[in-house]
Amino acid sequence: MARTPHPVDVTADLTLTIDGQPITVESYTDTVFVNLPSIRAASALARTGLRRADRLDRLLRDLDVTVVFRIDGTPVARIGAAARPGPLARIAPIQPDARGVLRTALAAPVRALN
Repeated sequence: MARTPHPVDVTADLTLTIDGQPITVESYTDTVFVNLPSIRAASALARTGLRRADRLDRLLRDLDVTVVFRIDGTPVARIGAAARPGPLARIAPIQPDARGVLRTALAAPVRALN
């Protein structure tokens, strides 16, 4: 039986810390933006969050909410209502943004110099 979404809008503006790095969460609609300062912070989040990704994805879809993960302002992945995970769904229900991942990977050495 198909689940009926119960749409919500999310209003959020907060900062949290993972491994000493600040992560901001912002939303004023049905899309939540999680802004990660670095690839290292994204890796730390992935290590702790992938175990719960299936449950989070189901909840987000039920609420018709999408979470967009950005590294230094560049979208790199999404999960939830507007995500289309594709072949990686066997690992986690996350839709990577190939251009964003490439852009972030190429910019990382430059940021490290600053």
